[in-house]
Amino acid sequence: MDVEKLLEYGLPRTYIELLKNRGITKLNPVQKSAVKKGLFNNKNLLVSAPTASGKTLIGEMALVHNTINKDMIGLYLVPLRALASEKYYEFKELEKLGLRIGITTGDYESPAEYLGRYNIVVATYERFDSLLRLKPRWLNRIGVIVVDEFHMIGDPERGPILEMIIARMLSSRVQIIGLSATIGNPDVLAEWVNAELVDDPYRPVELVEGVYDKKNHVIVFEDGRRKKIIHRIGGAALNISLQSISSGIQVLVFVHNRRKTEEWAFKLSEHMGLFKHLIDKNKLSQILEELKESPSRLEREKLEYLISRGVAFHHAGLSSVARRVVEKGFRERIIRAVFATPTLAAGVNLPARRVLVSIKRYSPVRRRTVNIAVYEYKQMAGRAGRPTYDPYGEAIIYDASSLSEGMRFIRGRLEPITSKLNNERSLRIHVLALIASRHANTLDEIINVFKNTLFAAEYRDLAYLKSTLDIVLDDLLDWGMIKSTGNNGFVATRLGSITSITYLDPLSVNRYLENVKDNVGDLYYLMLITQTPDYLRSKPYISNKLVELYEEEALELSDEGIIPEPPKTFDYYDYYTWLQSFVQAKMLHEWINEVGEDEIVEKYSIGPGDVYSARDTASWIAGALSRVEKVLGNTFRANKLEKLSLRLEYGVKEDALELVELQGIGRVRARTLIKNGIKSLKDLVNTPPSKIESLPGFGPRLVRSLYEQLRERRD
Repeated sequence: MDVEKLLEYGLPRTYIELLKNRGITKLNPVQKSAVKKGLFNNKNLLVSAPTASGKTLIGEMALVHNTINKDMIGLYLVPLRALASEKYYEFKELEKLGLRIGITTGDYESPAEYLGRYNIVVATYERFDSLLRLKPRWLNRIGVIVVDEFHMIGDPERGPILEMIIARMLSSRVQIIGLSATIGNPDVLAEWVNAELVDDPYRPVELVEGVYDKKNHVIVFEDGRRKKIIHRIGGAALNISLQSISSGIQVLVFVHNRRKTEEWAFKLSEHMGLFKHLIDKNKLSQILEELKESPSRLEREKLEYLISRGVAFHHAGLSSVARRVVEKGFRERIIRAVFATPTLAAGVNLPARRVLVSIKRYSPVRRRTVNIAVYEYKQMAGRAGRPTYDPYGEAIIYDASSLSEGMRFIRGRLEPITSKLNNERSLRIHVLALIASRHANTLDEIINVFKNTLFAAEYRDLAYLKSTLDIVLDDLLDWGMIKSTGNNGFVATRLGSITSITYLDPLSVNRYLENVKDNVGDLYYLMLITQTPDYLRSKPYISNKLVELYEEEALELSDEGIIPEPPKTFDYYDYYTWLQSFVQAKMLHEWINEVGEDEIVEKYSIGPGDVYSARDTASWIAGALSRVEKVLGNTFRANKLEKLSLRLEYGVKEDALELVELQGIGRVRARTLIKNGIKSLKDLVNTPPSKIESLPGFGPRLVRSLYEQLRERRD
């Protein structure tokens, strides 16, 4: 279908020209099918097609049509903040049409009325779920919601959130468009959302899949080709990578072990001397200059060494600066090989000519290595082949036990996506949200919302659903989150309303309130935070061996009342969780007392990204609990938690909180100022700029910015 044909569906000429400027003159088969099945006729659609098949353009066309022809707001939902940023910058081009593009990914307590000024809004699942609770006025102006990575319905964490969003939208007139590359039962999900199914295998860059046969040291491709691999280094992934690079092929290697991503990157770097002349020196120097923004010296030194040799690693332990630098270096072909954990497959658009995939990971539950799911393999394999650059992409399984096992993954069917809503944590969060937002206030109304879920469609047993909801409602009643109004009616209490608004798990709030005490210090509060389900589900991994080293210290501190007591039960899991929470709290306590990032990283054997992730989670929980305490009238605790939240955010002692309010002043510069007698903004105003410029870390540009900010505050 020629893009000129889109004029007949109401898309403006300016948009057609924009598409042509991108090199898009015809719609591909997937896009054409979406149009024919009702993309512009308000039909719900589920698009199941391979990676790089142009699914985003389908969503974009729906958003533009919705805005231009209906004057409604369009939402584009994604699971991760990194993806939200990526899509936001992609859609910014639509501002040439006069459209306003917005993004919202955090601040769960803000109704964000300002977003009503935008035509298209990019948001994470969690953020939009929070907006459904807060009910900004512009919600009734939403005309279409595009759900990217629709297969996340099957994710234990984000799946229930997405499922409840869709369940609530199904009772409205909002058009729903789901996009995914890895759904094993698209017909079932399409029926659930009352959608037309676009299920097409089209891929603009052919994907050729293969398996490394370790017995014969050869890659066997599904198309019949065989590629001999010469052993020079050690493992299959390293040898295939080295041989790929020597043939001018960039390679992305997925590894299910963070430590190995770094170990293998360094091993490969030892053999990259022959290729150093291929690296663009100007681009390399620019990349290394950007890397200097990383707050961790250890991280900078590791990556500077590797990137200078055309290699890098990528995992959640990296700082956001380092991840950005690695991604940019790979896109610009400075980096020839990246060893990454599978989070990269879902997090960013980073294709490569050749992708090496591990199908085995260690399961701590089973205490042995297990095979991953077929859909996980397909997610990683889908990164192979760069549109407009590669004639084809190659995905190679490098750790199959046998050739036949590898081929089973290549030819295997994707697993069906099933609901993950059937757990008490998800149900108590979403039931409270329905009651607190007054979307449903009786048991029948709650059940009617849940009738729209995939969970209900799978079970088709309302009696089972009702019994599960009864358990959750009883807990919420016992915890004082809701109260009965008679006849199976419920209303949220002030405690329940603030819990829902802050996006906390009701169990987190209940555990905190049961264990909090007056006249306790920061470490006690931090441990209350690290014991909440909200923190535990995303805590950084600290090894069992390290946790056990702090057991004696934890018991001594609990005896002194400095931290909460260990659990009274004899359950070892509960006791170990308590110990783990202590070590997490100890790490955060060092952070807010200005211990350096590198010292924390080395001491706890984690990455800078882990420190910042733990900081962000703990800061959010502390701030949210501060709101809870304020509602309950506990002003002292509320103020204590509010300050703790800010200290966690900035990583500073309490005396530096005023200074870090200024942009450009972080924990290091704030301490420099304080050591030089400048302890407040008033002190800074009364200090000559020349004195500030003489301090380490303060250049003329920064100092000018600081005094401009001070003038704005005064005005």
